[in-house]
Amino acid sequence: MPSSRKSTRPRRKRSSKLRIVSLSIVSLIILAVIGGGIFVGIAAAQTPKWDPSSLSDQQQTSYVYDKNNIQIAQLHGVVNRQVVESAQIPDLVKKTFVAVEDKRFYQHFGIDPIRIIGSALNDLRSGSAKEGASTITVQLARNAFIEDPTAKTLTRKIQEAVLALQLEHEYTKDEILTFYLNKIFLGESSFGIQAAAKTYFGEDLKDLTPDQIALLAGLPQAPSQYNPYVHPDAAKNRRNIVLGVMKDAGLITASQYNQYKDAPFTYVDTMKNQLGGAQKTTVSAASYKYPYFVDYVVEELETAYNLTPDQIYSGGLKIYTTIDTKIQSAAEDAFADPSNFPKGIDKTEIQGAMTVIDPTSGGILAMVGGREYTTRGLNRAWQSKRQPGSTIKPLVVYGPAIEKGGYFPGTVLDDMPVSYNGGNGQVWAPTDFDTIDKGWKGLITMRYALEDSVNVYAVKLLNLIGIDYGWKFGKDNLGLPLEDKDRVLSLALGTPEVSTLDMASAYGVYANNGVSVTTHAIVKVNDSKDNPLITPKILKNRVMKETTAYIINNMLRSVVTDGTAYSAQIGNWAIAGKTGTTSLDPVKYGNKSGNPDAWFAGYTPNITGIVWMGYDSDPDGQHYLRNVYGGSYPAQIWKKVMTVALQELPVQTEFKEPAGIVSGNFDTKSGLLPSSLTPSAFISTEIAAQGDLPTRVSDVWVQKDVDADHPNMLANSKTKNVITKTFLNLPNRDPSWTWPPSEAPYKPPTELAPEPSTEPDSNSQAPPDTNNSQVDPTLPTPTLGHVTYDPKTYTAVIPMTVPADNIHDSTVFYLQRSGQATVESFAINASNSKTTSISISLAENGKPPIPGDYVFSAAFQNRNGSGVGPPSGSVKLTITD
Repeated sequence: MPSSRKSTRPRRKRSSKLRIVSLSIVSLIILAVIGGGIFVGIAAAQTPKWDPSSLSDQQQTSYVYDKNNIQIAQLHGVVNRQVVESAQIPDLVKKTFVAVEDKRFYQHFGIDPIRIIGSALNDLRSGSAKEGASTITVQLARNAFIEDPTAKTLTRKIQEAVLALQLEHEYTKDEILTFYLNKIFLGESSFGIQAAAKTYFGEDLKDLTPDQIALLAGLPQAPSQYNPYVHPDAAKNRRNIVLGVMKDAGLITASQYNQYKDAPFTYVDTMKNQLGGAQKTTVSAASYKYPYFVDYVVEELETAYNLTPDQIYSGGLKIYTTIDTKIQSAAEDAFADPSNFPKGIDKTEIQGAMTVIDPTSGGILAMVGGREYTTRGLNRAWQSKRQPGSTIKPLVVYGPAIEKGGYFPGTVLDDMPVSYNGGNGQVWAPTDFDTIDKGWKGLITMRYALEDSVNVYAVKLLNLIGIDYGWKFGKDNLGLPLEDKDRVLSLALGTPEVSTLDMASAYGVYANNGVSVTTHAIVKVNDSKDNPLITPKILKNRVMKETTAYIINNMLRSVVTDGTAYSAQIGNWAIAGKTGTTSLDPVKYGNKSGNPDAWFAGYTPNITGIVWMGYDSDPDGQHYLRNVYGGSYPAQIWKKVMTVALQELPVQTEFKEPAGIVSGNFDTKSGLLPSSLTPSAFISTEIAAQGDLPTRVSDVWVQKDVDADHPNMLANSKTKNVITKTFLNLPNRDPSWTWPPSEAPYKPPTELAPEPSTEPDSNSQAPPDTNNSQVDPTLPTPTLGHVTYDPKTYTAVIPMTVPADNIHDSTVFYLQRSGQATVESFAINASNSKTTSISISLAENGKPPIPGDYVFSAAFQNRNGSGVGPPSGSVKLTITD
C-alpha cells in the first residue's frame, strides 16, 4: 500500500501542471481574441463617415508656403476629371483591370480572404511585407474616404475593409468598377482612364488598342516607376507583363500578344520631342506667383509621395516648401531680361533654366524652367535633359581621381594627340576647343587642365582611374542619372544627359564638404485639419572624404580667379565654378562652329546654382548657339542671381580647410619632386591630401652637350666650343608633333653639329703666320659663326663665342678681300660677354666692296700684349652684285 500511494502522487502533480498550462494558453487566446475584437471595434468606430458624395469631387483649396512659412500660392481644383460612363468604357478595359488588379472581383464581397491569406503566406516566406491584398473595392474606399491614403497602419486597413463592405452593399460591381476607373491616379497629373488615355496616347478611351490598355492597367501598381515618359524601358516591361496576363486570361490571342509586345510609344516620343514631356491634364485654373517652383512642388507630391491631383488641388492641404522668394524673384527677373540672352537666328527664342539649392539642407531655393511660363508646361530646370559638356569633369573625373588617391592638383599629363578605339572599327581622337588655333599644350597639371577646361587631359585621366570608377562615383556618390550607355571615355567630356536640378544636387555635395543631402522642395505637408500628412525623410550621407571636397573646391576656385569662369567673380566671396559647352555633331553639322548647350555651375560655401542655355531643339540644323560659352551669358545670369542671394550674408572668403591637407614643392613638368636639373621656372607649390604628395624625384630632365656655334645641334667629338644645356626627355612623344611654345626651347636636339673644316679654303688665304715667339699657347682658339652682310652699310657681322676665361681679352680679326693676296688685320676691343657680334666695314674709300669672296679669321690677343693665340678657322662671305 505505501508503495502504491507513492506511485500515484507524481501523476497527480503532472496532471495539475498540464491543466494550468492549458488553461493559461486558452485564457491568452481568449484575451487576444477579445483584445483584437476591441481593437477592431475601436478602429471600425473611427472609420470616416460614409458619404457617397466623396466618390465625386469634394474640393478644398490647398495652400503653399515658403521657407519662412509665408503663403505664396493657392491651389484650386476644377471640374476636369473627364468622367466616362460605364457604357463608354470598353469591355476589354474592364476585364483587363480586373485580371491585373483583382481577378476575383466578381466573386468576393469587398475583401478577398483567399488573397489576404495568400499574401500573408508569401510575406512569411520572404520575410517581408511587400505583398498587397487590396481589392478594387478597397482601393476605391481608400482613395475616396481615407484622409491619409499613404499611411500603412492596421487601423487604416480595418477602416478600408469596413468602407469596402459598405460600398459593396450600396453599389453593384459594375458601378464600383466604374467609380474606380474614373478615380484612379495613373501618373503625369492624370486621374481616371480617359485622362490617362489622352496623356499617354492622345486618344479617347474607346479607341485604345490592347497594348495601350495593357500600359494603363499596369500603371496603378507604381505610376511613377512605370511612366513611359520617364522610364520607357520599365514601362515596356510592365506593359508586356500585363499583355501576358491578358493572354493567359483569354482576353487576347497569342498572335496578338506577339503583335503588341514590341509596339513603340509613338505618341510619348512625339510629345517628348515637341514639348519635352507630356501635355499635362489641366487640374487648376488658379494663377500663382513663382509658377515653375510651385509646379515642381506639385510634381514632387505626385511622384515622390503618390498623392493624386484630387488630393493636391482639392484636399485643403498645407504645403510647406523650401523656396527663398528673394532668390526666386531674382532668377525670374534675370530670365525675363532679354539682355541676358543672345539673339536667336529667327523668332525662336534661345531658352534657359536655373536651379539654386542650399547644399547643407538639400532644400531647393529657386527654380526657373524657361523664359516664358505656360501652365503646367515644360519645366526645363528638371525635365530637360541635356549634355553638360565640361561641367561634368569635376563630377566624374577630377573628384573621383582625388578620392581614389595617388593624384593631386599637380598631377601632370601630356596634352598631345591621343586616340582610342571608338567601337565599330572607328577611332576616337579627342581634341581641345582651342587646339586648332593655339596648338597642343604639352605637359600640364590637373589644376591648369581644370582652369582651362582641357579635354584631352580629362579623357586621359578618366582612362587612368578607370571608366567604371568615375561612372560609379558620379552615379552613386553624387546622384547623377547616369545609364549603362554612359560607361564610355566620352563621359569625361559630358556626353550623358542631365538637368540643372541633377547638376545642382551633385555640385552641392562639394559645397557641403563631401556630404550628400536629399534634394527636396517640400518641408512638410499637413492635411485640412492641420494634422501631419507628409514628413519627408531627408538623408545625409558622407560620400567622399573631406579632403577630396576641399581640393575640388580649391581647384574650382582657381577656375573663377584664373580660368574660364573669371567673369563669375563677386567681390571677395569664395566662389567655385565650372564652365561647359557641348560640341556640334560632326556627322550632322560638318565643320560648323557653334554649340548646342552652354552651362555654368557655380557655388559658394552655402549656395549652389546651375544655369543652362540653348535651344529646345534643332529641327533644321540651324538652331544652335554661336559664340556663346559657359563663361558668357550663363555666368552672367548666375552672377546676377547670386549677387542678390548673397546680399546681407557675411562674406566668406575661402572654403574651410579640413585636417589632412598638406602642401609642398613639385616639378610642373612631371608632377614629381623637383630634381637638381629642374629649372626654377618649373618649380611650384601645390596642395594635396596627406599621402598624395609625390615622393619620387622628377626624371623628365636631362643634360646634353651642344655645339655653341650650333646650339640646336649636339656637339661631336671635334666640337671646339661645347656647352651643356638642360632638356626635356620625352621619348614617348611622336617626333612629328609640334611642341608647345613653352616647351619648344627644351626639346632636345637629335642631329650632330658639322665637324670643323680642316682643309684650307681654296678660295681663301690663311691668315699670316706668326712666329713662335708671338704665339701664346695658353690662349684658346675663337669660334666664329655664320657671317652676314648688310648691303646698306657695307658691313659684315660675325658672331663670336668667347670662353668665360677670355671675355676680357681683345681679338685680332684677319680679312682677305676679294681679288687681293694681302691680309688685313683689325684689333677689336675686349669683349664683356660670352657671345658677341663683331661688325667690320668692307667699304673702300666710301665705296661699296666689289663682288666676290671675303674670308675672315680671328685670334685672341693676350691682355698684356705679349702675343696672340692660335687663329680660328676661316669663315667666308660671298658678295654678289
